[in-house]
Amino acid sequence: MSKYKILCIALVVLAALAVTWAITRFERQETPRSAAAKKTAPAAHEKEQEPVAKDSANASAPIDLKIRLFEKKPDFGTLTEVENVMARELSDVGLQQRYKILAQWQQILVPKISHLDPGQRKLLTLYEQNQNTAYLDNESNADRQKRLAISLMASLNPSQKVLYKELLLHEIEIIEEEETGPVFHLKPSYWKKLFAPHFPEADQKFWEQTALENDPVVDYDAGLAIDRQTLGDWAFCWEQYLKRYPNSHYQQQARNNYRTYMSYLLTGLENTPTLDSETKNIAPEVETDFDAISKRHPDSRVAKNISLFRKKLKDLPGKETDLYNLANSVIKI
Repeated sequence: MSKYKILCIALVVLAALAVTWAITRFERQETPRSAAAKKTAPAAHEKEQEPVAKDSANASAPIDLKIRLFEKKPDFGTLTEVENVMARELSDVGLQQRYKILAQWQQILVPKISHLDPGQRKLLTLYEQNQNTAYLDNESNADRQKRLAISLMASLNPSQKVLYKELLLHEIEIIEEEETGPVFHLKPSYWKKLFAPHFPEADQKFWEQTALENDPVVDYDAGLAIDRQTLGDWAFCWEQYLKRYPNSHYQQQARNNYRTYMSYLLTGLENTPTLDSETKNIAPEVETDFDAISKRHPDSRVAKNISLFRKKLKDLPGKETDLYNLANSVIKI
């Protein structure tokens, strides 16, 4: 073999060794870079979740936009727009955010229900002119409100009837407030229809009972506007609610409702007293109500409260007593 061929082979071998060395060095340098890249780069599932989290965070944006629009332009048109967007978007909003939206919308809407149309003031005047302030025999406050609403509708002209029906469509009614007169009132059924379907079972039950009671006026003209047996039934409903849903979002409000109804049930008022003015014992008609409630809800906390209240009164025969403090000392939940 000539010296020239030997030289060429040596050069080829050296070149191959140089290439191999270069490749090895490059791979050693790239390995730590790749590891670092894997540490800092988000996982595939994290990348997929980013748009979802972003959408969830922005889900309330359309609702906020419509609420702000209503603040600037409170009328039936923008009110309907808010209600429609809530019906579409609330299910995509987190539960805690739904509670915040409800509180926000209550704070904004309630003060404006009297200012949705220029003709609303005239409706209040007509309501006052057409009402019969006297209660009919055995007529409840709710029945009276229905009677006055029918009387009002019959007195309206066609355009006023359209306006009144629009109010009713949004659960806005006219009620009589003591020492104030006729006012517009947003019924709790509004919140039941708009929000309850998007809330847990406990909240749905809360709004069902609240809508049934319809913000009752218990104390009217120094007397009970709700009969005692109804108060007992409502107190029992809240007692059962608290037992079934002890950690609900509305537990404190339910507790307050229970204590309020029990207090009125036991103490009565000046024109519907619990005690006979002469004997200082429980009036016969009140005893009848107490018996009926206890029989309808045996072994309930309501029945036990009534029993304890009766017992304490018997221990104070003929004595003047502070019924309010006595009642609240026996009310337990």
